[in-house]
Amino acid sequence: MQMQHRISQLVASLPLPQKVGQLFMLAFAGQDLAYAKTLVADFHIGGFYLTDDNAPNPAAARVLASELQHTAALRACDAPLILGVDQEGAWGVLTQHTDLGPGNLALGVTDDLALTAQMYQVYARQMLPLGYNTILAPCADVNSNPDNPIIGQRSFGDSPELVSRHVATAVQALMQAGSLSCAKHFPGHGDTATDSHSGLPRVELDKKELLESHLQPFVAAIAAGVPLIMTSHILYPALDTEYPATLSPAILTDLLRHELGFDGVILTDSMNMGAMRQFYTPVAAAVQALKAGADMIMLSEEHYENERTDYKKLQAQTIVGVIEAVRQGELAEAVIDQALQRVLRLRYQLSQQLPEQTAVAPGQSAQVFVQASAQVAAHAAQSALRLKRNSAGVFPLQHQKQSLLLAFAADPAGYDKICNSRGIGPNDPIPASSVLRAELERSPLSVEFWSYLTLQQQLAAGAPLPEGQLLVLVTEDYPLPGDQLDLAAQQQKVQQALALWRQQVMVLALRSDTELAAYPELATYLCSYSSRRCSAIAAAKALIDGHL
Repeated sequence: MQMQHRISQLVASLPLPQKVGQLFMLAFAGQDLAYAKTLVADFHIGGFYLTDDNAPNPAAARVLASELQHTAALRACDAPLILGVDQEGAWGVLTQHTDLGPGNLALGVTDDLALTAQMYQVYARQMLPLGYNTILAPCADVNSNPDNPIIGQRSFGDSPELVSRHVATAVQALMQAGSLSCAKHFPGHGDTATDSHSGLPRVELDKKELLESHLQPFVAAIAAGVPLIMTSHILYPALDTEYPATLSPAILTDLLRHELGFDGVILTDSMNMGAMRQFYTPVAAAVQALKAGADMIMLSEEHYENERTDYKKLQAQTIVGVIEAVRQGELAEAVIDQALQRVLRLRYQLSQQLPEQTAVAPGQSAQVFVQASAQVAAHAAQSALRLKRNSAGVFPLQHQKQSLLLAFAADPAGYDKICNSRGIGPNDPIPASSVLRAELERSPLSVEFWSYLTLQQQLAAGAPLPEGQLLVLVTEDYPLPGDQLDLAAQQQKVQQALALWRQQVMVLALRSDTELAAYPELATYLCSYSSRRCSAIAAAKALIDGHL
């Protein structure tokens, strides 16, 4: 009650520009600390969306977070900043310095709630000592559309019940470790075939169908005490014929607030994404989102956006535009005050966090924690491996009778997309397929490797494989914003190989198994449900050992 009284007094005392600024969560390009401090001191913003572009290593992250929080503490509103990262498994920051595990899809396939809890506590305990106090996860989307280009491995699966179990577990695990969590993307991004980074998806489900499916994980997250829920830029015509979810009073206020009973902070997905920019001006979108019931506006400057837009000017114009909308009577100041009450209530909770004490579990040394984290990630990857087909009896592999030939169906030129410095997506400088090859090269096995060009040449030549040789053809998929590897081209290569070499072909999938329906004649299919390096290592171990 004392804290709530303090917050009410603070909200009443703040000038309008300081109130509005607190409702923005912004990003910035590069290691531009001076500009970031300006956003805090002069524009009064409430938080940051941070990536590897801002801090490429843990030491830099600690300095960045400390400097930003120090600047925030000097303001009249001294509430700690929300420093959020997409540390969700399939996506992540500081991937070379942390243990992300295989991602949500693999955790869902394993369906071990204790393992999911351990993995999410690893995320929190690795981020909190850096000062990153908010994990923008778990992804609560039910991935019901196999052609979904942006969710995929980020989802725990296609079953509402399974996703709900793991979402609730992840929320509770993050809470126990001392981190804020954020369920996303309300009311569900799993049934889309369009990536909202590049276009505006449309989902033709009514409320009853949503309540029975895509809304279940959000209900579970709310019951578990999730403090933030992120919106989606998706049209649900059965709920709102005019506005996508981020801008819809029917979806954010009537459904999420009133019907589902969520009283935490509603955070918009990035308002820079194509789904917003193609149809709304930045100021109009921000004003309408606040009217609809959103509490915080996120502008995370995606990599492809920075190169074409003066984002600093755009950020200032958007904040000033919202202030002017209040002054002109277009947006009620009471709406700002109500949102700010929620935001400050959450942010002052961060004052209770002691990052130095959350780096390791009680009784663990830092070295033991690092080892334990790596073991959790490796165990999760190993547990998710599934031999989906084995009709030719290839497994267990008998290396004395078989020689292995390894080839990759994905064009390596596409890997440049994976390593973007904005920290959005896999962000690994070394693809999982390269890790797989390196592991096999170090093994005692005699393995022949075909380059991507050699595979194309061999498919064109159509010569038979030597008797006893098994072609292990690796397929990959990465959940990238606004882009992806050429999945159709990979599928074509697998089908060509099957037509030529039939049961001598095995597919090793460093991805989901949604491609499997396209290969009715395929005899051997091993799936990792992940494009992370730990899953590549687990798959290599299965090939080396000859069994799962």
